[in-house]
Amino acid sequence: MDDLFTALCEIFDDELERQRNVLDVCLAQGAAARARDVEHLEAKTTALAILIQEAVEAEAHRMEVVQRLVEHYRLPVEQQTLSGLIAVAPEPWKSRMREFQTEIRKVLESVKSVARENDALIRQSIHHVNEALNTLAECVEKPRQGYNARGAKLGAAAIQPAMIDRQG
Repeated sequence: MDDLFTALCEIFDDELERQRNVLDVCLAQGAAARARDVEHLEAKTTALAILIQEAVEAEAHRMEVVQRLVEHYRLPVEQQTLSGLIAVAPEPWKSRMREFQTEIRKVLESVKSVARENDALIRQSIHHVNEALNTLAECVEKPRQGYNARGAKLGAAAIQPAMIDRQG
């Protein structure tokens, strides 16, 4: 069992590091979006996709180790959780897993918060772009007919927005 707990704690250490990297990448994505740095934003999004793929791949190994521990301790379904494993784990693994549980909760809460901020920022940016495109489309789609006060023929070129500049 010692080998299984050691393996599980190593898996948890790797996952905690990966989730901290996810947090760093999410923070960098937000900074890139605020700076309107599309290349940096794309690079960070690619890095995030890689980290997510690594997490998915690591989950299979983690589940295999957890399943073996659950079977050994004959944990009922409702106790087949990290808290349930912590309850039956001997020291020093009990302390390591409890520390992991505390830290991963903090990191995941931070990731969740930053991801929400990034989502709001990107949605706002998309809204501004759509507003600008709609303004331009109105100018092109609704050309005026006839002549202006100077006798010039009105057309699409005569209807232009006064300003399309959005700070934010």
